[in-house]
Amino acid sequence: MTISSALIDLVPVGEENAVSAQLIWKRFGMWSPTSIKHNLNVMAAAGLIERKRVQRGVAEFSLYFRL
Repeated sequence: MTISSALIDLVPVGEENAVSAQLIWKRFGMWSPTSIKHNLNVMAAAGLIERKRVQRGVAEFSLYFRL
């Protein structure tokens, strides 16, 4: 099983439940934060999940969710 196939089940359903890669890592403690973020971005680019960019002050971060 690849990281992507295991990771897709950890991504919440619905935009209102969207979470950051860091939160997924903290909640499940699997792999590393960098590998999770990389795989989530690849999955979002492939259309498997959605990525929403949020800006808070000068910082911008991504939230991930499934439809």
